Amino acid sequence: MGATRRGLVLGGLALASPALGQGDWPQRPIRMVIPYPPGGASDIIARLMAPHLTASLGQTLVVENRPGANGFIAAELVARSAPDGYTLLMGNAGPNGMGPALYGSRTPFDPIADFTPVMAVSVVPQIMAVNPAVPVRSFPEFLVYAREQAGRLSYGSAGIGSAGHMAMELLKSLTGIQLTHLPYRGSAPSTADLIAGVIPVNFDTVPVLLPHVQSGRVRGIAVTSLQRVPEASELQAIAETVPGFETVSWGGVLAPAGTPAPVIARLNAAMREAMARPDVGGALARQGIQPQSGPPEAFGAYVAAEVRKWTEVVQRMGLRPE
Repeated sequence: MGATRRGLVLGGLALASPALGQGDWPQRPIRMVIPYPPGGASDIIARLMAPHLTASLGQTLVVENRPGANGFIAAELVARSAPDGYTLLMGNAGPNGMGPALYGSRTPFDPIADFTPVMAVSVVPQIMAVNPAVPVRSFPEFLVYAREQAGRLSYGSAGIGSAGHMAMELLKSLTGIQLTHLPYRGSAPSTADLIAGVIPVNFDTVPVLLPHVQSGRVRGIAVTSLQRVPEASELQAIAETVPGFETVSWGGVLAPAGTPAPVIARLNAAMREAMARPDVGGALARQGIQPQSGPPEAFGAYVAAEVRKWTEVVQRMGLRPE
């Protein structure tokens, strides 16, 4: 998903296309739809990008949160919107990868055919955190505790099919521990209940949970990337105990299928510029979000690979929507 010289050249050629001159678009505000409430990684990324995209494109980019149905409400809204470049989706691993893999034919849109990729913007490891009342301080201790509880523990996530949900289900499959899933409508409410002790354990992205780990409101015990993350190097990678374990959340901008190539190219160029800025890409990195860039084609191939990967995982584990 990294930027390539070839991608930049292709972007330049697309901008020169006579089908849609630069003066034709945009002529009114653009909205970027977020599948979750404010406070999650997708929301953080969109709001950091918005001022730069507004300046670069000459029209206001409006961030609109449309949570619900595990991100499917926002994704379907964008998939059914006019392909004119005025409605975009801040897609992510949940509604655009793991969720469709879990729901299969019940997904109200096609995660590949109904969208045109614009650009990958982020890869985000997750933190596994517990309420401080839970008597564990490390991931191995958590495994022992979960086995002792014999199915009496619950865990929260940002929703069915979210990265946090799939991370725990994969962990359950690989270790044999049993926990009951309590899905929420986004990161903010699940994090609030983790802090309050309503749920004992939760997975969510580094930028969502790290501030609460640092403040002591929750206790971080592991990360879901293959290696430890620099922002929280004291937290072991689950893979240190469960070899090969890895789940990360990713983010990227998608437009409705059929959006003109010159519009996609201009959006891609503006987003590349944003990610190169220290107050956008640099700010994301400081929060534990790994900024991404690159041509639309690379992002499209990545999304397709993610859908295939998680479809295989769901089938192998025998998972079903709750």
